[in-house]
Order: sequence, then C-alpha cells, then structure tokens
Amino acid sequence: MAANYDRPKPIDPVFYRRGCIFRIRCGCGHSLAQPLGLFADERDIPRTSRIHEIIARLRCSRCGAKPTAEVTKY
Repeated sequence: MAANYDRPKPIDPVFYRRGCIFRIRCGCGHSLAQPLGLFADERDIPRTSRIHEIIARLRCSRCGAKPTAEVTKY
C-alpha cells in the first residue's frame, strides 16, 4: 500500500500541516474550526509539537470535557 501524503497524520508536527483545518467538537455543542497554524499561534503552541499531543491535551472551554478533534486538508 502506498503512502498518502495528502492526508494529515496525528504524528505530523504543526509546522508541516499549518494550513490544514483543525476541527474541534464537544458534546455540549461547542465547536471550533480554524487553520492549525493559527490555532497554534494564538495559543503559543511550539511549531514542533505533534498534532496528537495537542489533541490529547484539549479540553472544552465551556464545560471542561474532552472534545473530539480532527485535522483535514480542506
């Protein structure tokens, strides 16, 4: 099976996928969708951080629950 370089992977660092869309959704209805690079810059997240590390630390700003998150190319 060939590698799919168009699909963002959780191991990718932020700088490699800066333009990809970061979508976060919580069960309480709170959601956010913005470019990964902008999300990281606004929160002073280092460019070398891995996407899976960011997702693991997420908490909803409204209810404090763990939201679901994904990174998509478009």
